[in-house]
Amino acid sequence: MRIFVLGMAVVTMLLLYMLTIATGHASILSDYFWWIFGCNALALLVLLFIVGKQLWQLWQDGRKRVFGTRIARRLALMFVLVTVLPGLFLFGVSAQFIRHSINSWFGNETEVALERSLNLSKVALENSVEEALRDAVPLQIELARALSFQENATSLLQQRLRPHDGYRQLATWDLHKQRWMAKVGGGQQFDWPTLSRADMQKLQQQGAIGGLESIHDTLYIRGWVSIPNVDNADIILFFRKPVPKAIAQDAILIEAARGKYADLSYAKRGLQTFFLMTLLMATLLSMSLALAAALYFSRRFVAPLSALADGTRAVAQGDFSQKSPVLRADEMGMLSSLFNRMTEQLNVAQQLAERNRLQQEQARAYLEQVLASLTTGVISLNAQGVLRSYNDSAEHILGMDLSVAEHHALSDWGHISSQWAVLGQIVVQVLGKMDDSAPVQMDYVGLDKAQILLIKATRITYEQMSHTVIVFDDVTDLVQAQKEAAWGEVAKRLAHEIRNPLTPIQLSAERLAWKLQDKLAEDDARILIRSTDTIVKQVAALKDMVEAFRNYARSPALRPVVQDLRQVVGEVLVLYESSNCQFQADLGKMPLKVRIDTALMRQVLHNLFKNAAEAAEEDEHPVVGVKAEIEGDVVSLVIANNGKSFNPSILATAFEPYVTDKKNGTGLGLSVVKKIIDDHQGKITIANQDSGGAVIRIILPNVEE
Repeated sequence: MRIFVLGMAVVTMLLLYMLTIATGHASILSDYFWWIFGCNALALLVLLFIVGKQLWQLWQDGRKRVFGTRIARRLALMFVLVTVLPGLFLFGVSAQFIRHSINSWFGNETEVALERSLNLSKVALENSVEEALRDAVPLQIELARALSFQENATSLLQQRLRPHDGYRQLATWDLHKQRWMAKVGGGQQFDWPTLSRADMQKLQQQGAIGGLESIHDTLYIRGWVSIPNVDNADIILFFRKPVPKAIAQDAILIEAARGKYADLSYAKRGLQTFFLMTLLMATLLSMSLALAAALYFSRRFVAPLSALADGTRAVAQGDFSQKSPVLRADEMGMLSSLFNRMTEQLNVAQQLAERNRLQQEQARAYLEQVLASLTTGVISLNAQGVLRSYNDSAEHILGMDLSVAEHHALSDWGHISSQWAVLGQIVVQVLGKMDDSAPVQMDYVGLDKAQILLIKATRITYEQMSHTVIVFDDVTDLVQAQKEAAWGEVAKRLAHEIRNPLTPIQLSAERLAWKLQDKLAEDDARILIRSTDTIVKQVAALKDMVEAFRNYARSPALRPVVQDLRQVVGEVLVLYESSNCQFQADLGKMPLKVRIDTALMRQVLHNLFKNAAEAAEEDEHPVVGVKAEIEGDVVSLVIANNGKSFNPSILATAFEPYVTDKKNGTGLGLSVVKKIIDDHQGKITIANQDSGGAVIRIILPNVEE
């Protein structure tokens, strides 16, 4: 585009120069004026097309909101004002100047001066003619004398045809015979004229007549002089001689000026039109060329700004690889260089930050992998008590979705749910004992089970902020195993120590009753029998308790077989069809294959169904719901009753021996049930329902045949 604009500038100036030359009347290009004017008009159309195209591009860029368009518009408008207004002003002034100048050329003074010059020239020429006629008088006399003496007139004329006399032609004309008597000079360039009737009459009246004529661009004086009567013959002398050189040149110049002035006067309006057309074309071409150059350079001026804007947008989006082209060596080029240096520095800084970020992410990923691989739960709180992070083990141990409390302060956990309120209380208690070096063991009641957690809180500083890390582990199984081991040992010793004296006591009581019953009075015998019966019954109760101890202490060998749990549950439910409690079973239609000891599992189901029915009897319409289904790779059995719920104080210790809320319970039933379920690699949990009643959940591994 730049080369094209420069080329058009050169072509335009050349065409304008040719047009100004062709405008001149005497120019060699004046005959080609309209051709040159057409070429200029074509160049004007090309320039207008370029200007229109650039304006269209500028308008399109404005609609697309291209950066720098508004600056380019303002620059273009400024250039237009700077170009068009002075151009129009100069055109108006020049047009008025041309009009007044041309009118001044053809003023009255010039015309009067030319007329007077022409008159002076005529007077000078007439004087030259008269002088020539006077100079011909001596020759007239000599010819009259020669003709009177019948001398040769030709030789006389030949003698007078001398350079200093100035004659070019001399001749004598016989008026009666109408022929030339003698003639000398002339040659081929001069003709021999004849007298017209009017000249003849004038010659007869005046005796001599003269005139001017132009032969080959030279003024000549032509004269006719009558020679006195010789032998009654009318002889006329004819001569032709040039006008004096100075007078002739002045006369020619004056005549040429007068003719040119007449031509110019005739072409006055056309000349003004030509000049104005040339001026208008020059003005339009100059303004169009200036506008094309202005629009081009305005766009070129904002090109670095557009490149900088693109680079700035890229930098804002995080791309520091953009480079602004350095197009010039001025301040804009310096600004582009500084921008490129800045992006290089930002790119280096970004690479360094990215490297550090990757290292931090790797370290964080490593730490997350470590935390994820831990079986202990880890949660962290910031200085405001807001939950910041946790691992999967924490959610698994607590049985809660910890993401619910993210970005929530510890004081707001109670507003989320009751379970979160329980967890918040435990965390507050742990934070209060954070200065203790030993971990804290606390009971935690989850949604469907009670757990024993071993918790330790530690304060750390991370990213110049104080954080609290809480580490905890579920030691329920460990504590339960320790308790079971202790209770098992106690049960063994009690069973051994109590069982041995029970038989002698029972036998002694029976013997006393048998020996003394007939020897005592009736009242004493009745007291003896009642006392011995009491002893026997209590011994039997103690034997049952000892047997329960033995069952809890010993681990009978399992005889597992693959069995459909639905069938086992259905067989046990048949025994409760006639009870006052309504059992509602939802066992599904799919087989629930588990590996169980059928006898022990029946014992578990009997215990749980019996306890659930007894708890439901406190409701007006006792109902026990039994539901079994497959959940992934396990089989779930849920037993829920209305009526009585578990006492909240025993939820955490319900599976421990001698823990019960029943009046006549031994506190060993749930302990034995849990032991049997644990031996089957299953789990059992208890909880209370919001609508009332209790719910027990048993989970056993599913067996795929």
